[in-house]
Amino acid sequence: MDNHDQPQNNPTRRRVAGVLGLALLAPTVGATTARAATAPRLLGRSRAPLTPALPAPTGPYRVGTTSMHLVDAARRDPWVPSQRRRELMVSLWYPARPGQGKGMAPQLPAGTAARFGALAETEEGFSIGAGAVDWAATRTHSAVGAPVLRQRGGLPVVLYSPGKDMPRGFGTVLAEDFASRGYVVVAVDHTHESLAVEFPGGRLEEKQPATETRVLRALVDVRVADVRFVLDCLEALNAGGTPDASRRPLPAGLAHGLDLSAIGMFGHSLGGATTAQVMHDDDRVVAGANLDGGMGSGADSVGTVVEEGLDRPFLLVSSVLGNCRHPVHATFWQHLRGWHHNIQMLSAGHYSYTDLQAQLPRIAEAGAMPTGRLVDAVGTVTPARSLHVQRTYLGAFLDAHLRHRPDHGLFDGASPAFPEVQFID
Repeated sequence: MDNHDQPQNNPTRRRVAGVLGLALLAPTVGATTARAATAPRLLGRSRAPLTPALPAPTGPYRVGTTSMHLVDAARRDPWVPSQRRRELMVSLWYPARPGQGKGMAPQLPAGTAARFGALAETEEGFSIGAGAVDWAATRTHSAVGAPVLRQRGGLPVVLYSPGKDMPRGFGTVLAEDFASRGYVVVAVDHTHESLAVEFPGGRLEEKQPATETRVLRALVDVRVADVRFVLDCLEALNAGGTPDASRRPLPAGLAHGLDLSAIGMFGHSLGGATTAQVMHDDDRVVAGANLDGGMGSGADSVGTVVEEGLDRPFLLVSSVLGNCRHPVHATFWQHLRGWHHNIQMLSAGHYSYTDLQAQLPRIAEAGAMPTGRLVDAVGTVTPARSLHVQRTYLGAFLDAHLRHRPDHGLFDGASPAFPEVQFID
């Protein structure tokens, strides 16, 4: 690593930097530190579990949400070949008309929340105190099924792919914020690679061992096929069809309400690498952002995009783990031919680019998580500043390339208004 990266004398950082966050949930992030840190104190039996809250979106519009159960009858499930059709769950967030809806949606479905909570309590997870957190209780700021606030020409669309193992619900903070600014955000759960995906009726499809043994390129290939199928379903939806396999009614105004000439995508970790390969393979996505996901090179690359590059706008957002000068990014970076920038928050951790940036500090403050694990997961940046940086820069990126709005010099270089942000171009 160059002098913009973490010094090499920390064995935990060395190990994490080697995979640049492409591997698992935060377990390896901080395993060494956690053993030396103060163990979390367990909450007393009489004390209710914590509910990790989410910050409200900042845009002018109310937010609605719905989910869709999508079935690709043309593709077997690559991880469970006995399942003849590939099934996915996606969430949509969108600007909503006021005054209607069926209550606020949970961040995670109950089954997914239970599975994540069990892992988070282990040493391989975040070492959160047993029973200290009720992940299923967290509510979002999105009204279930609220009618869509339509606009002339349709709403621009942004796809989201989460990191490996991570449920799609941990991208809610950014998704809600972009929806409150007038975007439709579509988050994809990659079934059997995600920790757990809950389908209608409560059926839970959990992670398969095969996804732990395959190379990253194989994982990305599956994810790209998933996203391209979702794009096909959005086209069917916009034409007035009902792509939901369960034939559940969709919010009023969603059909015919999308601007499919203005599609962006972003992802965290492996989802960021997926974003680049989707753009390479499918020109329906006109701009993309990678939040702290390595690309690799040679036989260890995540796909053909590393050598063949892109000619459309691409934003790389990095944490302490590395930037475009690091070998896991450098080959990809030199082949980008369109608009591209790399910004870095050295005070951020790998999971700063998920909802956990807002949630883990509160858990640690309550004594339910070792402080060492907290720092390794989300760094030392304060949650409010981290989220402000992400909302500002990603929002400006999407506005510039999907809505053709000026960025007012935000990407011209370092700004005193954002001292946490370095430009590494």
